[in-house]
Amino acid sequence: MSLPATRLSLLAISSLALGLPLLAQQAGHAVKAPYYSFGFMPGERIADVTITDINGKKSTLAGLAGSMGAVLVIRDAECPVTQRYSPRLAELEKEFTPKGYNFAYVDVTPHSKAEAKADAEKYGLTGRTILDDDRKLVNALRASSAAEAFVIDARGTLRYRGAIDDQYGIDFHREAPTLNYLRESLGRVTAGREIVNRQTDAPGCVLPTEMKVAGTARAVTYHNRISRLIQENCQSCHRAEGNAPMPLDTYRQVSDRRATIEFMTKSGRMPPWFAHRKVGVWANDRSLSPRDLDDLITWAHSGAPQGNAKDAPLPRKFVKGWNIGTPDAIVAASDTFKVPAQGVVEYKYSYTKTNFDEDKWVTAMEIRPEAVKAVHHVIVFIEEPGREPDQRKRKPGDPAPQGGLAGFFAATAPGTPAMLFPEGTAKKLPKGAWLKFQIHYTPNGTEYTDNTKIGFIFTDKPATQEVQTRSAANTKIEIKPYEKDQTFTAEVTLRNGGTLLNLFPHMHTRGQAFRYDLIGPTGADTTTILDVPAYNFNWQTYYAFRKPLDVPSGAKIRVTAKYDNSKDNPFNPDPSKTVRFGEQTFEEMMIGYFDYLPNPAPTPAPAATVAPAKSGSPK
Repeated sequence: MSLPATRLSLLAISSLALGLPLLAQQAGHAVKAPYYSFGFMPGERIADVTITDINGKKSTLAGLAGSMGAVLVIRDAECPVTQRYSPRLAELEKEFTPKGYNFAYVDVTPHSKAEAKADAEKYGLTGRTILDDDRKLVNALRASSAAEAFVIDARGTLRYRGAIDDQYGIDFHREAPTLNYLRESLGRVTAGREIVNRQTDAPGCVLPTEMKVAGTARAVTYHNRISRLIQENCQSCHRAEGNAPMPLDTYRQVSDRRATIEFMTKSGRMPPWFAHRKVGVWANDRSLSPRDLDDLITWAHSGAPQGNAKDAPLPRKFVKGWNIGTPDAIVAASDTFKVPAQGVVEYKYSYTKTNFDEDKWVTAMEIRPEAVKAVHHVIVFIEEPGREPDQRKRKPGDPAPQGGLAGFFAATAPGTPAMLFPEGTAKKLPKGAWLKFQIHYTPNGTEYTDNTKIGFIFTDKPATQEVQTRSAANTKIEIKPYEKDQTFTAEVTLRNGGTLLNLFPHMHTRGQAFRYDLIGPTGADTTTILDVPAYNFNWQTYYAFRKPLDVPSGAKIRVTAKYDNSKDNPFNPDPSKTVRFGEQTFEEMMIGYFDYLPNPAPTPAPAATVAPAKSGSPK
């Protein structure tokens, strides 16, 4: 990995809906957008809807929350999926009610209040039940099915929506859940950590939803809308102690920068997200919807109304320097590097031996350089015990690591968020393993001293599935001078199949486009699973599937990379050179990394035995 001359880093917000018409505005006043109520997507403030439960008690959706928040679940007493999940909900009530969560149930069954009350009592559900016979709440939440769950925090922000877990659906019934979405989301909200899967499909009995919204129309203000957009899309980098300029922590900071916000979105410079919108659905997609972008620009043109502070979201909790929360362990590079103010710095390598007394299972990790403004990327490779990664200490004949192709464990680069793995899955950090830090510095006019670190969060219970990293790579690329649209491919076969979690394409400054295709076991069918039509080396990220993708045994992953070695490429260091595979800036790479959960190898069938022929029997 390496860096072009400049890095664009202002706002991680989308420019994918350019040219939207601005609404009529009046400076200094809140502007009414086309009528809708917020509360459909995670990160938005929930709809302003007044509800009355079966006991006659009135409230708003926000008023359902306890000290930590509320759990709202759609129930249909006549739906088999609802019936199967009812005991699970009673268990979750007992676990999370003492932690400050109030549970409430939206009953869409065509029956009476008395019948709704009897159904809740049958399963021991003690939360409030709301009979939604007019579908007011279903419409307000855009609920898709019975057994869909919503997690709302104490300030009315929707944090999660989707399935309770993956055990039951209309057409499946597993012995036990493997992904406990609701429990995991509640645990992460309680701990102040990021939710891995913020929205999932809820495979219950499908509900009819009218394309209208119940509730009170709201004007767009900073506190009720824009602050949440900034939190969701910008503050992981643009905050005090963040690694990007222009902190956006307060109303004043955002308001003063609104012209920059509009320019960066409308000009297409943001966000660090480049997947084709029609290929794949991604859990970490940070692009704004057309509605989001319209609201943002409308607010910027309307005098940036502040609104009511009571509508503000809870502030995001950032541990100083870490987005994953307080790490369970921090491992530092063994070397401290001085980064000059100018010039070109070749890759630096540092080797650290871990001292854990047992294998560790990593559920989240994040790399944090000290000199964040002078670091383009860091890759951490893992070396199994018994291998000496430091070439200064390696004995003749000892195996050497394959830089970039084997042992990939973690990475950070422009646009790459911290790595989080779903509940029950983890990466193995073997006892006594070495970590090799590959660090690429880019001088920017100021001298720095850097000691890069990686922070880990470990699972407190055994992981049921190990996350592994593989890649499809082509080390034989030979990119001709002065030509664009030069295409190369590489393939890897998943002999036993598995479940894809995320994809991470990687090229250097001549990278033009990158695509992943899944080829079926027979080779007869090919499906594009990621298309990055305009690869941007300034910003790199992994693409995490919202719904992990099952891959059958014998299927192949093919990656196709396109390069521009012409004069038209502004980041091309020298279009006159033939370029080959290598780690340095002036060289190129073609690696399609992916994290997956491998299926276990099939158990060999016992060898057939032939009974000896009995005496006198025919042979």
